[in-house]
Amino acid sequence: MKIKIGDVVAGADIRNRAVIQQKTNRPVQFELTADVRATLLAWLERRGGSISDYLFQSRVDPAGHMSTRQYARLVDE
Repeated sequence: MKIKIGDVVAGADIRNRAVIQQKTNRPVQFELTADVRATLLAWLERRGGSISDYLFQSRVDPAGHMSTRQYARLVDE
């Protein structure tokens, strides 16, 4: 979950597509639907932060990113 705010934000808007692939360092595009963009915009307005901050912060270290285990627990619930 190492997505940074700058990966999904372009200016004051949420991008239609984002490109991220850590393991292979190859670009992989994925579409952000209108519902996802609206949700991300609401989240960022509430959360704040700069483009270099992680989109989803760690609950342990606010400067760090959410772990895949944390993500799995949230999705499971």
